[in-house]
Amino acid sequence: MKRQLLTLLVLTSLGFLSFAQTPTTASIKQIQFVSATDLADCKDLSSYDGQLIKTVGIVMHDGNLTELASGSVNGGYRPGVHLLDTAANSMGGFSGVQIHGVYTDGGGQNQPVSTLDNLVAGMIVEVTGTVGNYQGETQIFPSDNASVSVIGNTSTPKSDTISLALLNDNTRTNNYTTGEEYEGSFVTFNDLTVTAVSVFSGNRVSFDVADANGNLINVSDRFLVQKMPSRTLVNPSSPLSAGTFVAPIIGTKFASLSGIVMHSQNGCSGSTGRGYELNPFDTSHYKVGDTPPSITEVTRNPLVPTSSDKITLSCKIIDFNGTVDNQTLHYSSNLSDVIADFTAVSMTLKSGSTDEFEAEIPAFGDGVVVRYFITAEDNDGNVSYEPFTAGAASEATAFYTVRDAGLTIVDLQKVLNVTSDASPYNGQTVTVKGYVTASAKPFDLEDIYIQDKDATEWGGIKITGNSDLLDLWRTEEVEVTGIVEESFGFTQINVSTVSKTGKTAKIAAVEIPVSDSAAIASREIEKYEGMLVKLTNSAGKVYIANPTLSPFGEWTVADDENASYANSTKVQTGLKNGTNNSSLWVSIVSNDTLADDGGIMEVAAIQAEKGMSMDAIIGILYYGFGQYELKPRNNDDLVNFSVELDSTNYADTASSGSVIELKELGVSFYPNPVNDKLNIVLENQSAGIVSVRSLEGKLIIEETLNQRFTSLNVSDLNKGVYFIEYLTETGAKAGAKFIKF
Repeated sequence: MKRQLLTLLVLTSLGFLSFAQTPTTASIKQIQFVSATDLADCKDLSSYDGQLIKTVGIVMHDGNLTELASGSVNGGYRPGVHLLDTAANSMGGFSGVQIHGVYTDGGGQNQPVSTLDNLVAGMIVEVTGTVGNYQGETQIFPSDNASVSVIGNTSTPKSDTISLALLNDNTRTNNYTTGEEYEGSFVTFNDLTVTAVSVFSGNRVSFDVADANGNLINVSDRFLVQKMPSRTLVNPSSPLSAGTFVAPIIGTKFASLSGIVMHSQNGCSGSTGRGYELNPFDTSHYKVGDTPPSITEVTRNPLVPTSSDKITLSCKIIDFNGTVDNQTLHYSSNLSDVIADFTAVSMTLKSGSTDEFEAEIPAFGDGVVVRYFITAEDNDGNVSYEPFTAGAASEATAFYTVRDAGLTIVDLQKVLNVTSDASPYNGQTVTVKGYVTASAKPFDLEDIYIQDKDATEWGGIKITGNSDLLDLWRTEEVEVTGIVEESFGFTQINVSTVSKTGKTAKIAAVEIPVSDSAAIASREIEKYEGMLVKLTNSAGKVYIANPTLSPFGEWTVADDENASYANSTKVQTGLKNGTNNSSLWVSIVSNDTLADDGGIMEVAAIQAEKGMSMDAIIGILYYGFGQYELKPRNNDDLVNFSVELDSTNYADTASSGSVIELKELGVSFYPNPVNDKLNIVLENQSAGIVSVRSLEGKLIIEETLNQRFTSLNVSDLNKGVYFIEYLTETGAKAGAKFIKF
């Protein structure tokens, strides 16, 4: 049976073993170096990982500038500094590393390495500690307070100016092959624009910036300099008593930004981090340029117009170093128009406001696509655009489709430029209808997707976030209301309400060539994101070409078993964890060890082999971390596979095969809602397996019950609605919902 394997990564200092273990002497470059081959395979683990080492480096920043709170460390603070290899003539080249100031004492308590707080930039220090890794970031954990010693002084390391494209792309996905050598380095980027600002945890802030080519990086708050005045400081050696940082606004231009590069891996690693990040540590690292006006809070009323509706566009426009001299709305109903041909309308100041402007777009016919953007010019001649990338070079615009019959899934998914694939309704509350193509039921993907019945492209979307979604079966038409979200480039709806219309229809998979590498490379395949697709070979069979790609359950299919990765389509199966959610009802997996790892598979695991074939392969097309992949729902989606597979019996109709209520099996549980202990009573059963799932169907807890009374610890679950399921020894299954508060 399926069960989630929860792995606890415990980073324990080896200092207490130092009397029996001699540290290996290694330079920072040796510790950080990863081969080009490994980086191309998304592997960036140090060859010294887990080893006790001794190294020497130059301190890049004062230790008392670090501001990293931690509830797991005595005192609530994690010290840290970054060191530069003493032999390095510049940044990069694997020459920087983070010293993560935590060790475990003899009593098993995490203690801060407080000696790091006293270090000053330019000091040469010797460190003895254990090499570790967290989310792709190589770190050295000193063995204790005495394991960091100052052995000399030199000049303070200076930053190197580099291209942002070396680190991340325009989806903020990390570029391993060119970026990893800068991890832990002190760098500068020039000419950046703020594209997003996130104030979180009530008093913390980070923000995204883009270069002229749209490449993105997050500017994070590891150090004191980016702490807001409302933030309580935790470093006892801090030179200030409170933060002073004021968050920038979207559209702010930075002539340059400097800081330490840290890693929060994503992309082909399968992780869900933010890519390479920049962490400034001094006020001089933020150099604001000649910033054009800021255009924010753009609203459209009505959001989904009919053919009888005029549109009112409103926004806030502010210039922080001058005045706004002109503000204009540009629109066009002709998709062939370049932006120079758009109709221009002056925006007028709203009554009673000093910075809110508005203008109208006239009504257009049903189905017409209307594009628009806003410009603002200040007294220095600087011009800003909203969308901020709009302009002669990019032609980027916002747009909407006139709909007399209401919004469709196609409207949510369709973009005019696939290089910028965020939904035009991102962040908006919408209502749409669709037919279920994948459900949270047994023998299915256990993620929920709906599709426009008549759409051949742009017609599918994932829905999540509501317990009523667990009741949906394939073929059912539903109407959902919720907020459109983007998750690493993947569009979904966080549903607030869901209702069945009573209609049913079996959705046919859209057929596309299995080896259409050009469409993948150009991202034209984006139009099938979230849709049920069928990969075929018009000349014959579909073959497994690359049976083992990574530790993330991925393999590829193509029209030729010897096809390269570039000429294949990626498939993911057999893995459920915090960052991956593919079906456990598909037998073919990249490695048969997945049978018992990342969610126990419900069918026999068969390791993929080059040359295995099928007539076609069906599944949901998924996009995440810069790549597309197919997610089959069960063995039936591998059509006429060359090896016999376990049969699957997903219900043909929504009225059959449903999970019965727990009470019908003589099983009860309490309390509901629950905070910490969920008690389960087997009233008429002797043994079985109980599981707890999220709203999306992801398995979180699974235990075998062999006594009448059992308590499940659910204290670590987030607040929300969950699904409890019970499986008897005879195979009967029952379920119910509960609330964690």
